[in-house]
Amino acid sequence: MEKPSIQNLTNFLIEYISVFLSAGTYTARVAKCVGRIANAYGYEINMNFFFHHTTLNIFDKDDNSIQRTYIIPNKHNHINFKLILALSALSWQIHDHKYNLEEAKFSLLKLKQSKRNPFLANLFLVSVANSAFCKLFGGDFYGCLFVFLATLVGFSLRVLLTRIKIDLRIQYIICSFLSSFIVFFGVDLKLVQEANVALGSSILYLIPGVYFINSVIDILKDHILMGLSRIISVAILVCCIAIGIYTTLSISDFGILR
Repeated sequence: MEKPSIQNLTNFLIEYISVFLSAGTYTARVAKCVGRIANAYGYEINMNFFFHHTTLNIFDKDDNSIQRTYIIPNKHNHINFKLILALSALSWQIHDHKYNLEEAKFSLLKLKQSKRNPFLANLFLVSVANSAFCKLFGGDFYGCLFVFLATLVGFSLRVLLTRIKIDLRIQYIICSFLSSFIVFFGVDLKLVQEANVALGSSILYLIPGVYFINSVIDILKDHILMGLSRIISVAILVCCIAIGIYTTLSISDFGILR
């Protein structure tokens, strides 16, 4: 396998890191996969991860005077487990099958252009899942129905707000309020009997569980700064969800705030 120039490899790794982190994986996985790729091409890489930026320094093992240092912005997109798995597999393919850099670039380009699941399918499945959780927690039929509608509307609105680049925290407040208010509407019509269960289930699609798990893994894997940054971000999002629900409870007659 021909050894690529350090600049070409650095450009590839910058793109690889950006796509990998934006897919929603934990930091240690990115560091291990990137280190595996750099080592396969005869280079050594050191990385520091922060919430908004990643610093990388790459140098030639045979000549330490040949090196590059970059600070790259982190992108935050929707979680994509399929892409995470494919990017991890790509690092092993480069390492085991000795892909040259052009083959690696082509593979990365294909992964970036791969189609996600259709939006309507995701919307329906997330709504059904939330409705199923409502039933699992002891909700009644109309509770499940209104949770389904609340998730359908809230999830659609969040996608719309994301596309017009509304701040994520504002998104969480608005969507949690709207979803919980739809459930309140069902309670007000005397259709939903288990109001507490329906209310709690209506905002489950907003809970940042994966990000919380990633933050704990980052801390356990000694990426302390990144882990703490993520867990603080998760705490803020949970507070935003609570603000939205509190707003619904304040204008409703659930009786929980009395």
